[in-house]
Amino acid sequence: MQDAGFEHAHSSPIKTWQQLVVVVALAFVIPVIGIILLTQFITSEKKTDPATLAPEAVAARIQPVARVEFADAKAAAGVLKSGEETYKAVCAACHAQGIAGALKVGDNAAWAAHIKEGLAALAKNAINGVQSPKGVMPPRGGNSTLSDWEVTAAVVYMANQSGATFKEPAKPAAPAAAAAPAAAAAPAAAPAQVAGAAAPSTATPAAADASALLQKNGCLACHALDKKVLGPSYNEVAAKYAGDENAAAMLEKKVKAGGVGVWGQVPMPPNPAVSDADLQAMVQYILAQK
Repeated sequence: MQDAGFEHAHSSPIKTWQQLVVVVALAFVIPVIGIILLTQFITSEKKTDPATLAPEAVAARIQPVARVEFADAKAAAGVLKSGEETYKAVCAACHAQGIAGALKVGDNAAWAAHIKEGLAALAKNAINGVQSPKGVMPPRGGNSTLSDWEVTAAVVYMANQSGATFKEPAKPAAPAAAAAPAAAAAPAAAPAQVAGAAAPSTATPAAADASALLQKNGCLACHALDKKVLGPSYNEVAAKYAGDENAAAMLEKKVKAGGVGVWGQVPMPPNPAVSDADLQAMVQYILAQK
């Protein structure tokens, strides 16, 4: 006698080939869906805020630490910055990473031929600026207030980090010492001016020719009016920000602090020494271009 219960216990629930196809398909689809859902769950809390990728946010994160503090505190007291301080405040923007043809600090092979030319030649190029197909460097790194000694000391610091053994030149006397007597005598002269018939001129740098200000502050080493040099032309800048009422304030801030990302990955070094009057005149001139 055949045991019907035994036969039923060992029979398959899949009776037709259509059922078999469905089971096989589900065996593939269900794990895939599970993996996708698991992946979305894991990554859902780690999305990047688009604001953190904005050029201004990137520039703020890579800006040299304590740059402003070094420059302002020392300059107010008339104290010359050391080579390392000048490097960190001005030169590192390009030389730390070897950007725009700048010699990367620590790259002994790249510095070797230039070191052979001697300290005098290197310092002269740094003071006067360089324009060549391989790269552009503004005079005094773009900071026109740096003295020859500060620029030379920065060159010595960078070169010695890159295989040289230059000796830093003797440090000159601080300029504040000579300016002190003149500052003390100023109050005594004030009454005579009050009694005078004519007031002295109140002309500010903002009223001067803007193109001369661009030259004085080293801007034309990296920019030109109608063509790209290292940075964009001023015509391009004016066209980009035409009609933007906040453009002037934004550009003034960017020139002071430096930045990267808007016009490519070549950074603009910070220019903390440019006066507000010069800065306003230059930005107004740039935005007025056609």
